[in-house]
Amino acid sequence: MKILPYNTFTILTTDPLPVVLQRLGAKVEPTKMFRFSTKHAPYQGTISEQGFQISRIIHYRNSFLPVIRGDFEVQPHQTAVHIQMSLHPFVMAFLGFWFLCWYGAVVPVTLANAMPSNMAAVFLGMPIVMLIVFWIAFWTEANRSHSELAQIIQGQV
Repeated sequence: MKILPYNTFTILTTDPLPVVLQRLGAKVEPTKMFRFSTKHAPYQGTISEQGFQISRIIHYRNSFLPVIRGDFEVQPHQTAVHIQMSLHPFVMAFLGFWFLCWYGAVVPVTLANAMPSNMAAVFLGMPIVMLIVFWIAFWTEANRSHSELAQIIQGQV
């Protein structure tokens, strides 16, 4: 079980790099600020011969959608795609700031006995519950993207 919202893995395929690039290119389109049509590729981002940076296209709000970065490594008789999935750096910074502000206000009030102990337990535990919900949201999306990318790269789609 992984705790941090960060994942690395490698997908191997016997196909040459141009074939892998073609498969990815068919499933990734350039990033757009606004997307009005529902007919589009499943991913958006950039692809080059060195690697790619993509994210899944969704039609709802989800700040915990993984940013997917990949590097290609051409090996004898196969191509290795090294992939890293992580939260957007802005989301990580926001979460850190939010936790700092939350606990910066709740802990001193709790230590000063300014609120009942059962209420303090709720205020101290609420961010942990929210973190668990966010953790589930990230890993659900990461696991989905992992399986989709494996199918795309290995030509199973």
